[in-house]
Amino acid sequence: MIEDIRYLIIFAKIAEFGSISKGAKALGLSTTTVSMHLAKLEKNLECALFYRNTRKMTLTHDGQKLLDTAKIMLETYESGLSDFKQRSIIRKTQLHISIPAVFIHSDLMRCITTFCEAYQGLTVHLTCDDSRTDLIAENVDIAIRIGELPDSSFKARYLFPLARSIVATPDFLKQQQPITHPKDLINMKWIGLSMRKNKRILRHQHTGEEVEISYQPHIYVNNVEAAYHLAKLNVGLAAPPDELIQADLAQQNIVKVLPNWTLEPLSVYAVWPANIPVNSIAHALIERLYQSFNSKRV
Repeated sequence: MIEDIRYLIIFAKIAEFGSISKGAKALGLSTTTVSMHLAKLEKNLECALFYRNTRKMTLTHDGQKLLDTAKIMLETYESGLSDFKQRSIIRKTQLHISIPAVFIHSDLMRCITTFCEAYQGLTVHLTCDDSRTDLIAENVDIAIRIGELPDSSFKARYLFPLARSIVATPDFLKQQQPITHPKDLINMKWIGLSMRKNKRILRHQHTGEEVEISYQPHIYVNNVEAAYHLAKLNVGLAAPPDELIQADLAQQNIVKVLPNWTLEPLSVYAVWPANIPVNSIAHALIERLYQSFNSKRV
């Protein structure tokens, strides 16, 4: 019975996101574990709950009927756990948070500061650095990380996707050979980020074709905004977050390269040491961040 409740909660989260992998991220579990639990639920119920193909999952008739019950269990679990954590928060006087500098002007920063201001007597140490800090050496309670996470003893929770675009100035592109395919970008001048691999995966918006390219930057920086500023100085190609480029796009100071091709979004996570108590203020902040960026998902 207890196992079935767990499976129903997982089923509801998969249905919420329309994807096993995204549901797994939201639950802080591996894709393999979530897929296994869904298979056990379907076996126990002797019916299929999703139609699946390589690109999409949709509910079967049986899955649709079960969803209302599963949603009630998920909402009860999440609201009850959140209420308990809020009642039991440990009044810690110091909180060290590390975020990538690219989020300084973002909704993420506003959410963090609004949360912290609600706790009197709390001193917040905020490190803003696109290079990854050492959580243990720097005594960090919560770190926001972009991209794939290495296997480690830390816990992590998926927060939101970070959309990006490859951009350059019109003047820079006038000096290049015509660009018609992602492979044309391989030998061009790139501005590299020292904390990221020199490869990109692009997908055509209409055909679905995927192409992975690797390149060798001629200049490296350790800050996303610095890379974007260099791109605006005609130094080369960069791939900044979409929210960083909107004003310059509107003024045509920069343009998207291969606009019919999109970069694979990066995942943004909250990461924290495994020994932080579940009733700590750090956990309360992680929950607030998750709810802020996922409460509107259908």
